[in-house]
Amino acid sequence: MTSGVRIAIEPRERAVIGLISSVHLVSHFYHLVLPPLFIFIQPELGVSYTELGIAMTLYFISTAIVQVPIGLMVDRIGARAVLIGGLVIMGFSLVLAGMVPNYTVLLVSFCIAGMGNAVFHPADFSILSNNVRESHQGRAFAFHTFGGSIGYAAAPVVMVPLGSIFGWEVSLTLAGLLGVLMGFLILICGSVFQNRMAQEDSETSASKKSPEKADWRIMLTRPMILFFCFYVLTSAAGTGLTAFSIPALPIVYNNISPEIAGAILTCFLVAAIFGSLPGGWLADWVRMEYIVVVVCFAVMSLCVLLMGSGYLTLWLVFLMASIAGLMRGLYNASRDILVRRASPSRSVGTAFGFVTLGYTLGQGGTPVLYGWLMDQGLGSGVFLVAGGFAFLAMLIVLIPGQGQKPKS
Repeated sequence: MTSGVRIAIEPRERAVIGLISSVHLVSHFYHLVLPPLFIFIQPELGVSYTELGIAMTLYFISTAIVQVPIGLMVDRIGARAVLIGGLVIMGFSLVLAGMVPNYTVLLVSFCIAGMGNAVFHPADFSILSNNVRESHQGRAFAFHTFGGSIGYAAAPVVMVPLGSIFGWEVSLTLAGLLGVLMGFLILICGSVFQNRMAQEDSETSASKKSPEKADWRIMLTRPMILFFCFYVLTSAAGTGLTAFSIPALPIVYNNISPEIAGAILTCFLVAAIFGSLPGGWLADWVRMEYIVVVVCFAVMSLCVLLMGSGYLTLWLVFLMASIAGLMRGLYNASRDILVRRASPSRSVGTAFGFVTLGYTLGQGGTPVLYGWLMDQGLGSGVFLVAGGFAFLAMLIVLIPGQGQKPKS
C-alpha cells in the first residue's frame, strides 16, 4: 500500500480526467449509434439487416487496420492533436451519413468513422498517463472506463427516441455534431493538459543526454505480446456473454424466457458499470494490480461456468451474472495500470494501440464460434467457452514480466 493514495487529486488532474472520460463516453456512444436506428433505416433505404450489419463490420475493420499506426502517431506528434482529429473525423462522418441518405454513403461514412475510432485508447491513455500522478492513475483509468460504459448504455436510450421523433437522418447528424463539439472542447481546453514528455526533453537537453524515443519494436516484446493475447481472450469472453447470452440462456434453462435472459444480461452490464469506479480505488490502494486481475477473472470464470451448467435456480443465475459483471468492472483499472507500467514512457500510445487491437480482433473473430454453438443447440457451450476464455486470460496474467511489480 502507499500513502500517495491519500493525497487529493489536483483540480487540473480532475479536469483532465473529466475531459478524457467524456471523450471515452462519446467514443463508446458511437460504437452503438447505428444499430438502434436499423429499424428506421431498413425500410427507407430498402436494404436488409445483413447489409446494414456490413456498415458496422467495416467500422471495426477500419479501426483494426489503423489502430497500431495511430498508436505510433500518438507517440510521435502528441496525443491531444490526434484525439481532436479522431473526434472531428468521426463527427463529420456521421454528419455526412445523416445528410446524404444513401446506402453507399452510409458504408463509406462508417468506414471513415472507424478510422477515427482508432485514436481513442492510444490517445486517452497517453494523456492520462502524462497528466495524472501514478498514485492516482487507478482512479483515472476507472473514470475512463466508467465514461465508456455510460456511452454504451446511453446510445440506445438516446437514439431510438431521436429516430422515432426526427428520423434517422437527423439523429445521425445530431450524433455527429456531438463528436465535433467534443473535439472543439478539447481544443479550447488545451491549457489543462501538460506535456510531461516535453518537460523531460528540455531537462535531458540541459543534461546533454539523448532523449528516449518512441519505438515500434516494443510491440515485439514479451509483455506486449502477452497483453495482446490477454485482450483477445477477455474480448472473446465478453462477446459471448453480451452478444449470445439472451438466445443461449433459454436453451440451458427451461424456465428462462428471452425477456428474462435480457434482464439477466442487464444485471451483468449494470454490475460492470458499478464495479468500474471502486476498481480504480482498489488498484490505487492495493498496488498489486495483477492479484486484483487474477482474483476477478477466477471468480468471473467460475460464475460464467456455473451459469452454463443448467443446475442453478433462476435467482442464482441472476446472482452469478451480477457477480461476474461486478468482477468485470473491478479489474479494468488494474489491467490498464499493468499495461501502462510495462510500457516505456515514450511509447504509451503505441502500447495501448497494439494491445487494444487484440480487443478488436477478439470482438470480431469469435461471434462465428458462438454462432456455430447456437446453431448446434449448444447453449451451455456458449458459457463454457466464454468461461474458458476468461480462465485462460487469468493464466496469462500469472506469467512474470508484465508490470506486476511497481517501478521504483
